[in-house]
Amino acid sequence: MYKSIRTSLAALLLLAMTGCSSIYTTTGWFAYDFSESYAMPYVMKTDDSEMGCAMSEAMTPMLLSFSELTWSPDRLATTMYMQAGACAEAKANEEGLTYLRAYKAQNIGEAKDARIRQKRLFALAANRQYKGYKHLVAEFGEPGEACPDIDEDEEFFWMLGLVSGLQAVMSDVRGQGEVGVPKDIAMKSVRGSQCLDAKRWWGVPKAMQAAVWTMMPDNAPEGVDPWQELAEASAMAGESGVRLAQAVEVVIADGSGNEERLRDAIRRHAQSVKTKASNGQYRMLDTVATQQVLAVSDRLWTEATGSRTPVGGLGTFWDDQSPAEEALDIDDLLED
Repeated sequence: MYKSIRTSLAALLLLAMTGCSSIYTTTGWFAYDFSESYAMPYVMKTDDSEMGCAMSEAMTPMLLSFSELTWSPDRLATTMYMQAGACAEAKANEEGLTYLRAYKAQNIGEAKDARIRQKRLFALAANRQYKGYKHLVAEFGEPGEACPDIDEDEEFFWMLGLVSGLQAVMSDVRGQGEVGVPKDIAMKSVRGSQCLDAKRWWGVPKAMQAAVWTMMPDNAPEGVDPWQELAEASAMAGESGVRLAQAVEVVIADGSGNEERLRDAIRRHAQSVKTKASNGQYRMLDTVATQQVLAVSDRLWTEATGSRTPVGGLGTFWDDQSPAEEALDIDDLLED
């Protein structure tokens, strides 16, 4: 009798466990479909990057945990890891400002610690961005050879994954190679971007290619001016209302050592933001692009004045003959 009871209990337990597994698997499929079809498109339409960061950082491990029961949602993971990487990169840029202020104040201990924190955050960004790139490879194959057979909806994920790969290399360099992102991913990403129509995708493919030519001018076709190519890509971005290509131009100009070129790129971006509204479908990407440009502007302002770009002052500089100085009026800070 007792043996029969034990057998029955074991059968019931097995049935319950099987039922739970089935429920979790069904939930996983539902979560994937809902996130890709509704949650991610909704977030892309918003302009609150902090909430976007909270979602990507919190939801990514939860969603990917279902891959233990189903398949890995590689397209979704590509997008979410890219966004989470941008969040870590933004924090790293803040630590860079902390370093500059501490250095100016001759607070060597705080300056050194801020620099270490900054490099750790760039390493975190590189780790996330590299994961995004690897999910791209899992979904579509390694970029750089033949173009994948994808439709327009899939092109969106392809492009973000390529951008994530390029960013992973750059972030890893800033993090002193802590993650060990293969350097050849940068060129693979650029070659993969040439599978996309530049105008349809906001000038990003053109900007990525031109960025490589500015760093390696011997590789540029004869008669092609890489900086003119970057400016044309930025113009496409401005017309589209998704200014990722403008952020690329600012970052590349920042590394060129030509401050006048850098200032011009920042000014053009700021003017574009004022005259052309964000693309409603991809507002979040446009917001992130502006934040990347603002991060460069903040560093320039902090190096020169000890504080970041004044509120509403993107596109202006401390030595301009303009109302920008009014934004720095110390009396404003002392008013009740």
